Amino acid sequence: MAKAKQKAEMTQLGFYGLAPFFIAAAALWLSPAIIPDHIALDFHLIALTYGAVIVAYLSGAGAGATLNPGQKLQESFLPGQLITLVAFAAILPDGVFMMALGAAWRHFIILILLVYLLMRDLAATNSGIFPKWYGALRLRLTFWAGLAILLIMSRLMLWGYY
Repeated sequence: MAKAKQKAEMTQLGFYGLAPFFIAAAALWLSPAIIPDHIALDFHLIALTYGAVIVAYLSGAGAGATLNPGQKLQESFLPGQLITLVAFAAILPDGVFMMALGAAWRHFIILILLVYLLMRDLAATNSGIFPKWYGALRLRLTFWAGLAILLIMSRLMLWGYY
């Protein structure tokens, strides 16, 4: 019964967690007709930062599995830490080491990291580290987050923010 409750809570929170991505996408696509440009661009920054937080959270979940002595994850501790650093670099507006990326490319980095973490989590699910329902949930959540990020990226590209 406790596992069913955990699954239900994670599913509900996971889908609620998609809201910042879709709110940002809606704000960008409703601009400038309904929402002023400068406010819509604030939403893109919120979605970008939120995406990096989600990447760090998912990376930490993998690190927790790595640190568990009873489990055997197929990757070392290092990739998860590097993923978090790349996500951090993606949200810095002026770039890192004088290499600045446009807004759409920064969202693309977050999307690639989410897909990589999905592949890692699906491998962990297949090896029994995570429950089967978690892999299916992660697949759905990553699909919808990816769709929202693509909507954000496409609007930014139409505005020339790439």
